[in-house]
Amino acid sequence: MDIQAEKLDIIQWLAGIEDSRIVKQLLALKKLNEETVMKELTIEEKAAIDKGLTSIKEGRTKSHEDVTKATKKKYPTLFK
Repeated sequence: MDIQAEKLDIIQWLAGIEDSRIVKQLLALKKLNEETVMKELTIEEKAAIDKGLTSIKEGRTKSHEDVTKATKKKYPTLFK
């Protein structure tokens, strides 16, 4: 089974869980995973992430469409 199929299987399983204890355990696992990932990042990577999150909160974002349009304009030979 490929990773996408495995993830879909897990999502379907999660959707059927009714036991709040299991949900709390899964949330704790998710939090632990996020903390582990953050510990593995360098100070510079953490700063860059924080800067990006601040930009999002302040509304300084661009749509996917705008970025695609600018990229096609700058690198027309990469698009057919």
